[in-house]
Amino acid sequence: MRHSEGVVTGEWRLRLALGPAEHSGSFADSIGGPFPTTSHRCHHKQKHCPPVLPGGGLPATPLLFHPHTKGSQILMDLSHKAVKRQASFCNAITFSNRPVLLYEQVRLKITKKQCCWSGALRLGFTSKDPSRIHPDSLPKYACPDLVSQSGFWAKALPEEFANEGNIIAFWVDKKGRVFYRINGSTAMLFFSGVPTADPLWALVDVYGLTRGVQLLALGFFWKLEKRSSEELQTQRVPG
Repeated sequence: MRHSEGVVTGEWRLRLALGPAEHSGSFADSIGGPFPTTSHRCHHKQKHCPPVLPGGGLPATPLLFHPHTKGSQILMDLSHKAVKRQASFCNAITFSNRPVLLYEQVRLKITKKQCCWSGALRLGFTSKDPSRIHPDSLPKYACPDLVSQSGFWAKALPEEFANEGNIIAFWVDKKGRVFYRINGSTAMLFFSGVPTADPLWALVDVYGLTRGVQLLALGFFWKLEKRSSEELQTQRVPG
């Protein structure tokens, strides 16, 4: 069942919160189970029910790439965990298969770097359900084209961090601040101003120097990031 744009049922959030934690090695190569067919809605207004997973458990559904809504140059493996840009330097926008939780890390490994281009990964979030976005409507670039549209927020990763083998993690906190870190280093404030009342999907543009990325298992990182995002004396990314 597809939810209307910007809406996730209260029951689905409860399923995320209370569902059994899955070991990363047991994830199936699929999009995961279907959404429940109930029409139940949260009894409170949406802003009172942010998608935060209490207690430090894991989301019930693994985070994968959306299998259909992607740029024309994107090739995706059968597990929906790895993508590669087949040509050019653009037309490689991708999204997550489900909304991310607040403080949930989106962890990416750069699997392929290509010289002779400028610019690198563009990372961010969208409040638009990718299942309702026609792939042909996607622009060539996340920045500035897609972010000029309502409901999209993204920024370019500094080129010096776009080395093959690097692991990039990014997440959004309850205040709408987006953080990132490279290879487990100190978290950096990436950008801010992302509304968090509605569900957010991850946005990854495999741009320029970055030719391929792979989604890594979540693990128990989100709980640590909730603490560090609230306590961190942040540094702002230049640019």
